[in-house]
Amino acid sequence: NKFAKYDKNVKSNGKLKKYINLHEKYLKESKIFFQQKNYSQVSEKLWGATATLTKAIAATRKKTINTHDGVGFYLASLFKELKDKTILDIISMANSMHQNFYEDNLPPEVIQRASQKIKQFSHRIRAKFRI
Repeated sequence: NKFAKYDKNVKSNGKLKKYINLHEKYLKESKIFFQQKNYSQVSEKLWGATATLTKAIAATRKKTINTHDGVGFYLASLFKELKDKTILDIISMANSMHQNFYEDNLPPEVIQRASQKIKQFSHRIRAKFRI
């Protein structure tokens, strides 16, 4: 398995731990805010969960992402590497969630769908990278 080398990074990489902890925190908070019907906060937590997961993956490779655009570019590079077309959808959904934080104009069904897809992506990509 070409990703086995990342196993050793999980325990020793402080940035990786930080980003995974934040990722999990944001996913939990998104659920709470959804129950409260605070959809703009759900949206921002989903964006944050995607961004921190992306930063965690980058940390396994000793790379740093410092910008909003960097998240999308890094995910696009993962799409090319993994040939996983769902990553393209995640880029679009996460950016849409980030925008909705400011606009608060998406219906709950769209936010719920994005939440499901982002959580599925999280489970799949964390298993792939063993993080």
